[in-house]
Amino acid sequence: MQTLARTLADYDLELIRVIAARWDVELKARDPKKAAETLAKAILQPAKVEDMWRRLDDDQRGALQALLGSGGKMGGVMYGRMFGEIRPMGPGKLEREKPYLTPVSINEALYYRGLVAFIFSDTPKGQQPFAYIPSDLAPLLPKNETSYKAAAQPEVIEPIAQPENVRQADTAMVDDLTTLMAYCQLVDVKLIDGGISADHQKTIKPYFIGSSHPARLSLMIGLALDMGIASITQGSLKTVGGVLKTWLEAPRAAQVKALAEAWKLSTRYNEMAFTPGLKVERLNNDPLLARQTVLTFMETVPPNGWWPVDEFVSNVKEEEPEFQRPTGEYDSWYIRDGQSNQYLRGFESWDKVDGAMLRFILTGPMHGLGLLDTAQNGALCRLTAYGRAFTGETEWPAPQAETTPIVVRDDGMCDVPRAASRFERFQLSRFTEWLKGGDPYQYRISADGLAQATQQNIKAEQLLAFLKRATNNAVPKSVTQLIETWAQAGTQSAQLSRLVVLRLPTPELLETLMNNPAVRRYLGAALGPAAVAVRADQWEGLVSALQSNGIMVEVDMG
Repeated sequence: MQTLARTLADYDLELIRVIAARWDVELKARDPKKAAETLAKAILQPAKVEDMWRRLDDDQRGALQALLGSGGKMGGVMYGRMFGEIRPMGPGKLEREKPYLTPVSINEALYYRGLVAFIFSDTPKGQQPFAYIPSDLAPLLPKNETSYKAAAQPEVIEPIAQPENVRQADTAMVDDLTTLMAYCQLVDVKLIDGGISADHQKTIKPYFIGSSHPARLSLMIGLALDMGIASITQGSLKTVGGVLKTWLEAPRAAQVKALAEAWKLSTRYNEMAFTPGLKVERLNNDPLLARQTVLTFMETVPPNGWWPVDEFVSNVKEEEPEFQRPTGEYDSWYIRDGQSNQYLRGFESWDKVDGAMLRFILTGPMHGLGLLDTAQNGALCRLTAYGRAFTGETEWPAPQAETTPIVVRDDGMCDVPRAASRFERFQLSRFTEWLKGGDPYQYRISADGLAQATQQNIKAEQLLAFLKRATNNAVPKSVTQLIETWAQAGTQSAQLSRLVVLRLPTPELLETLMNNPAVRRYLGAALGPAAVAVRADQWEGLVSALQSNGIMVEVDMG
């Protein structure tokens, strides 16, 4: 922070004279710079500072103690909210109205004594206002009367007893992102505002083991793009082979870490858009600021115990309420209350907007990424082993590599446990029918699935080599024969379809009809001396043609 002389040098002469009068210092200099230097020298005397300290009331001393406890500076918006406003006045108005004689706030009283000043400084969040005590004045304030040291750190949250209705976090996002990438490998998935269509959501839902809520889907899509395992090509979500393979082959703990680190830095995904209870017309916030704040305040929670979300949010509100509003502006965001449809503006809406977003970050993405357990409908949270590692409390878990094989049955049914390699499940899904998600996932090797392999130029020898490796060389002979037959026949396979049959009373009538061009066009292969196949989509035309030739037709399509 600036020295007292440097601080005073930024003031006009009238304000310097006001401050001098409050310190009982007579100024004769008419040059503001010279006056600032003279006043600074006069003030920076221990006895002078101690005398001023005694003149202050308890509230004014408390405000200075809060600043001292915060290292001599504090966010200007927060300080103003705690200790009141300073009415803006130029030299003329200052001389006429003399606000220092009847200050409207603690802040204003201290400002006109030169004890508190304000400056804009660069921060990771951009330029922000700060309230500060000049750096050479702060050490002279009576430290033995300062009891607000604890204001420098947020209050530590005490753990509470084991709750009911616990929802343990899991790593289902690893599995569901694998499923989503496999789906994108087979289907053209167009992105719509960072998500996918309702039809795609409905199709993929049975194969997820976690929620298919749009907020979670958008998070997975955003992280896939941020990690580089997917890209957007002509508006469609496409897999990026090499990068995806590396992630799929990694141990589960490493996959969770990659997802968490990508979320921490993601600008594609914005929690504000999905915060329950809000209608956001335009996103003006930087989602990184909110996540950085949450992770910073994780230092206040017990590493192994349950803690109230309300207390966590209150800590942020008290210590850093402008965590995502660097300028302290609360009236420019177009956000409505989901129930009343009224715009949420002013600091009085902090709990409904900023507080609600913090809650969603904890119980939404952080829970979904496997970092936080929740309880009592999201009222309580607890760090998981992954969460403790993510916040720097411990090392990342490093369990032994998973080796659970895929099971293939004689009828082509395939069971894939969650503990199997995600890469092997992804590969299997490319040439099989998808049956269900879960533990195990189920797929079936069939003609339809193998047709997908043909479209991807996957050869039979590649399929057999993969299956032998993924099943520990336990591929049933029937499945091997099925794949070999498919390879020999190309895309051909036995077909089963419905057939419409025209049966006639005599062979002679059939011969007559076959010689009639108006009727023959509807007829297929002969099925006997008095029966003939009819194309399923042509039978109504055949009925009309027969009736036109005087032949009564009895239709039995049951």
